[in-house]
Amino acid sequence: MLDVFSAPSNAIQQGVETAVDYVLIDGSKRAESERWLYQLFETPDYRNIFDGTEWASIRQVAPILVRAEKNHPNFKRLLTELQEFECGYGLTSVKSLDAVADHLSRFIEVRHPLGHNVLLRFSDPAVARVLLASPEWGGVPEFGAGMTGTTVPDYLWGEWHVLGCPDALLLADGSLRNQGGEKYGRLSDLTISQLVEVDRRTTLVKLLKHLENYFPDQLAGKPKADVITELRSLMNEAIRNGYTSLQALTHWCTVFGCLGRPQSWDRLAPDVYEIYHQYPLQTGGPEARKAAVRAMELAQIQNAGRAEKWA
Repeated sequence: MLDVFSAPSNAIQQGVETAVDYVLIDGSKRAESERWLYQLFETPDYRNIFDGTEWASIRQVAPILVRAEKNHPNFKRLLTELQEFECGYGLTSVKSLDAVADHLSRFIEVRHPLGHNVLLRFSDPAVARVLLASPEWGGVPEFGAGMTGTTVPDYLWGEWHVLGCPDALLLADGSLRNQGGEKYGRLSDLTISQLVEVDRRTTLVKLLKHLENYFPDQLAGKPKADVITELRSLMNEAIRNGYTSLQALTHWCTVFGCLGRPQSWDRLAPDVYEIYHQYPLQTGGPEARKAAVRAMELAQIQNAGRAEKWA
């Protein structure tokens, strides 16, 4: 079963620039993607996936497919930002830029299991991992047709997933088999379940960055796997306790940064422990903030307002 939180089983840390033919940028995560490309490359060769579609009016947040300029000095800079913000990934394909862009445009809108159409965030690296998984794990084999591989950044582990693409739907000439004449691809219930996990993983990445920015001492000397496991456990338990907003979860991350794992809170801060286990009103923002302020007081953190401002 695919675990979107897991470390890459087939990974690379260096040499990504030689492993891709195209880069797909998530315009919803990387603001002004086209302007950015022109800042990096004098004459970038790219396609805006929303151009020529009914979604052209919001092209500023569209996926951008760009040909990899592997020898350009700024290409590594582009890849570094993709990993830092998980705002795109690399593709390998023998097909032309136009052919790959045309194929991707078929997945702008897909059919939800409940029967309505939804926009698919296929340029999000974590979403791509789901789509390229085996069908029994929620994958959508049509999505990877025409690609020979993808190289997907993972901020949590500081590596890149090297993924193959299914070719069972390709004809001998490389074209896609007819999928019953349907205009839209279909997502399964399992795919939707995996995409919910992707959303939680996105939250976990934000919480990890919060720890890295404001509580580096909490991370010092700890194996990365232990930090991710503990932080994920905190996030899941806080959600079960009723703290469902990013703001509330960030405040509990602050408590974690000040006091350590929740298992010690009943001893170190009984009042914080009590707040944590009392189901809050709405999404729990005010209650979690109260706990965070108390934790910072207990930890005697100087300039305590810094951590609060992040959320």
